[in-house]
Amino acid sequence: APARLILKSRDGLSFVDIEDILLVQREERQTVIYTVNDGRYVTSEGLSELEERLPANMFFRTHKSYIVNINHIESISPYGRWTYIVKLRGTKQDALITHERFEELQTRFA
Repeated sequence: APARLILKSRDGLSFVDIEDILLVQREERQTVIYTVNDGRYVTSEGLSELEERLPANMFFRTHKSYIVNINHIESISPYGRWTYIVKLRGTKQDALITHERFEELQTRFA
């Protein structure tokens, strides 16, 4: 698997180390990638496209709007009835995980 992800944006190309990616989030009509050391990259690529390019053993689609780096999950706590909040090491950004995906994630670690 490639060690870096090439992201196209209005400003050209960014090369991001895959293991530095903490969280990928759909925000309005764009996709934002948060990395260690407060890095933030914006791309027009969709989450599904990025999900295909990220290693499946390391990244998990938690919600229609989020992909997280499993290696950086710190905690998952309930938020409402069918949703949980995922806290990640190294960023103040949180992700959401649906109840179904939460159960699926647990089976991965079982």
